Amino acid sequence: MKRKLILTAMISTALLGCASTTEDTTAPQITSAGPFSDCNVASVDDRGPIRPSLYVLGTFPEGQWLHTEEHQMSHKGDGIYQVVSEEKAGNVSVQFATMSWNPQFTAAGLEMTVGEVKELKRGGFAKNTLINLPEDGKYLWSIQIASDKKPVKALVKKCP
Repeated sequence: MKRKLILTAMISTALLGCASTTEDTTAPQITSAGPFSDCNVASVDDRGPIRPSLYVLGTFPEGQWLHTEEHQMSHKGDGIYQVVSEEKAGNVSVQFATMSWNPQFTAAGLEMTVGEVKELKRGGFAKNTLINLPEDGKYLWSIQIASDKKPVKALVKKCP
């Protein structure tokens, strides 16, 4: 019995000694520079890796899961698709998809933070990305698709 108590005390001390006493509250910011995060990139003539138009679809106040002109993305080159749209503050669930919903894309982890780049994944039924838009204004929706049509990354960012 004495041996068990000593062993338990030693293990507890070792585990407590490994615990951190400081709390790191700063989450790493994953940001992007260049055309991917630029609110003013001109569209290019080609349609990119995804031929049908892509849209940002979701729980927007003007229509739930509708393919609207305000959310139609344009190809900017290098597989980057973007749209800048006027948005209301609040939570929104989105996916990026063509009119036929094939293909459709979502962010890894099914959530995004404004201003942070996330890995883009194939979407599907009920695989929506949750985003909190902190204030009314213009937002850039940006995704990148590789030439082999594989999803790369996604970003939502407040435009100046």
